[in-house]
Amino acid sequence: MDSSTIRSGDYWPWETGGGVMTKVLFDDSTGESELSGTRSELLSLARKLRSGGGDTLLVKVSDPFPYSRSLLRIEVRQASGKVMISSSGDGESLAVEGGMESLSLLAENIEGFALEADQGGHLHVDYFPGHDYLAGESGSLVVAIDGDVGQAS
Repeated sequence: MDSSTIRSGDYWPWETGGGVMTKVLFDDSTGESELSGTRSELLSLARKLRSGGGDTLLVKVSDPFPYSRSLLRIEVRQASGKVMISSSGDGESLAVEGGMESLSLLAENIEGFALEADQGGHLHVDYFPGHDYLAGESGSLVVAIDGDVGQAS
């Protein structure tokens, strides 16, 4: 991990129990993203979603195969309506935007997954007609636990 990816003050190590492991890989052809991190990092992201805003810096992956690229940050922004997940205009960020109710529902799903999932498990966040919180134009997101040995307490 190079020092340009993580700057002092941008990430709170006490929320994650130490070094940052969160990463997001993005596939340009499908618009799908894979978010992986420790349980505590996923719980921290859920808190950020509930608060309606903030950035999270990510670990840069040198070989993101089978994805196209590794993103540098997650940008959570409050907007109106359902959640839209996409690569940001700069191509280096995962943008997550939506109304507070929709962001809270996404947070609840990520939090439940982080607390209950088995190591190696994953959560698919995909749009379907009538989805409670995800916009139809949103990209798909796969959430995975990476680096934890046991379940959160």
